[in-house]
Amino acid sequence: MIFDTTLPLLFVYAIMFLELNVTEGIETIILTITGIFSLLLLGLSISAYRKTGLKKILFAATAFALFGVQLLVESLEENFDFLDTDIMSIIMTSMTLGILILFFLAIVKKNN
Repeated sequence: MIFDTTLPLLFVYAIMFLELNVTEGIETIILTITGIFSLLLLGLSISAYRKTGLKKILFAATAFALFGVQLLVESLEENFDFLDTDIMSIIMTSMTLGILILFFLAIVKKNN
């Protein structure tokens, strides 16, 4: 009789627990793929700069590098509490602004 009520509750709790772990795992996989893609784009940008010599490609390469650093800091911030401060929030927001400015400059800068 006790198993009739306890077993379904345990099953529901197990599903809830596994669902949280699956979600975290998916997030980790997506962050990893994003970081790898960022590094790939950085490498391609540097290669394109070496081939063409266009300085505006350096703005895009720097933006990709900054994006990779931002992902790394964000990942560290989730795992280490001492990084989760107001100053880090300002730094992260500034990095996002910097990335957007660099992409803007890469688009509007004239070819030299």
